[in-house]
Amino acid sequence: MIKSFTVQNFKSILDLTLDFSYSEGKAPNGYEEMETLPFLEIKRTIKENKQIKNEYKTITKKEVIRTVPCLVMYGANAAGKSNIIQALSVMNNVIDEGITNAYKPNKLNKKYDYTVFIVEICIDKKIYKYELKYNDNAILKEILSVDNNIVYSIKKELLDVENITTETYNTKKINEIYQVECCNPDKLQQKTFLNVMYKNYAGLNKYVNNFVQYIHNNLYILMHTEFPVGLGVQIFEKSCKIDRQIAFQEIVDILKKFDFDITNIKLEEELINESAQDGLDSIKKIGGEFFIRDNKLYSNKIFSYHKDIDKNEVKFDFRNEESLGTNTLASILGPILMALHTGSVLCIDELERSIHPLVLREIIKMFKSKRYNKNNAQLVFTAHNTDILDDEILRVSEIAFTSKKIETGTVIRKASSFDGVRNTDNFRKRYLNGEFSSIPFPYI
Repeated sequence: MIKSFTVQNFKSILDLTLDFSYSEGKAPNGYEEMETLPFLEIKRTIKENKQIKNEYKTITKKEVIRTVPCLVMYGANAAGKSNIIQALSVMNNVIDEGITNAYKPNKLNKKYDYTVFIVEICIDKKIYKYELKYNDNAILKEILSVDNNIVYSIKKELLDVENITTETYNTKKINEIYQVECCNPDKLQQKTFLNVMYKNYAGLNKYVNNFVQYIHNNLYILMHTEFPVGLGVQIFEKSCKIDRQIAFQEIVDILKKFDFDITNIKLEEELINESAQDGLDSIKKIGGEFFIRDNKLYSNKIFSYHKDIDKNEVKFDFRNEESLGTNTLASILGPILMALHTGSVLCIDELERSIHPLVLREIIKMFKSKRYNKNNAQLVFTAHNTDILDDEILRVSEIAFTSKKIETGTVIRKASSFDGVRNTDNFRKRYLNGEFSSIPFPYI
C-alpha cells in the first residue's frame, strides 16, 4: 500500500505531497469489530541501532502503520487533480522507459528546473522509499531505501552501491554497468538504475526486485474509464492468474448486483487468426475486443440478455447496445476486482464518469468493506460529483481538496487538516459553501 507520494515541478504542481496516512489520532472505539474499514493497518517489529552511553545497541520496537483504503480528490476544473494521478503514471513510465519525453515542468512558475518524484510504499511490512530527480537532459538523483537504510544511491553520477555488491559484481563492475546501460555517450543518465538492475541483474538484490514488481503488478493507473470490457477481464485474469471465464463470471456477478435489468451476460471467444502476428492487421478491419493466447489471435464477443414484454430472453450486443454507463462499470470492475484480490493500489481519474452516484457509493464500499478488501487494497480517484460527500461512507482522512495559484501551483489538503472538521459533518454542504477553498466561482 502507498504511504505517501511527493511531486515537485510537474505540470501545474510545484510542491505537493499526497498523504495516505490515517490522520485522525486514535482509532475508533471497537474498530476491530466494525464491518467497515476505518483504515488499513500493518503491525510490524523493527530494529534500530541507537547509541547509548557511547555504545551502539540494537533496539527492537513495535510500530503500527495505518493508511486509508480510499482517497478521493475534489477541486475546480484545472486545479490539478488529474495531474497528481498522471504524475504517478509518468513516474512509472520513467522507471520503465527512461526520461525521453517525460519532463513536463510547470510553465507558469519556473521555481525549479527539474522534476522530483518520491514515493513511499509498504511491501512485506517494510517501508520502501524511492526518490527520482530529473530534467530534460538527465536523471540527476536516484535513491532506493528500505526502512531508512540505503539500498543504492546515485547523485550527480556518484554511486553508492556498496549494499548491492557481490564478489562477482563489485563496485567497479556495477559502475561499468551504470555507465554502459544507464547513460548515453555524453555520460548523462537516461535510464533508471532501478530498472536496469531489475531487468538484467534480477538476482543481485531482492529489494530492487520487490519494489519494481510492486510497481509493475500492484500499482494500476487509469487515466480514463472508457475502454473495452474485454480489457478489464484481461487485467483481472492475468493479474490474479485465473481462468478467463471465471474472471468474467465474477465481474458479471458483481455487475448484476447493481440493479440492472440484465438477466445474463455471456463471453464468447472467436478465433480470428492462427498466427497472432499475421492477424494483427485484421484488427482494424473488424470490430470486437482482442487478446492473444498460444500465439493465436482471438476476439472477445460479449452479449447481454434482457426479457421482453412476453418474458422471452432477447440477445444484445453488449458493447454497442448497452448504455455507456453499463459499459463503463463493466470495464472498470475488472481492475477493481484485481485490486481487491491482489491488494493493489488502483488510481482512476474521474471515476464517477457515466456512473450513477449510488453505484459509485457501492464501489467505494467494496474498498471499505472487510468482506471484500482483505488484502489492504487502496482506491485513489478524482471526482466532481459531490453526492458521496453527503454520506458517512468517507472519513476526514479520505477526502482531499485541490486548489491552484500561480505562486504555489496545485496544492492539496485533506479534510482532516481543517480546524473543526469531524466525520459527522456534512462535507458536501461545507465544500459547496466554499469552506475548503476548492470550488470554482462561475459567473455568467
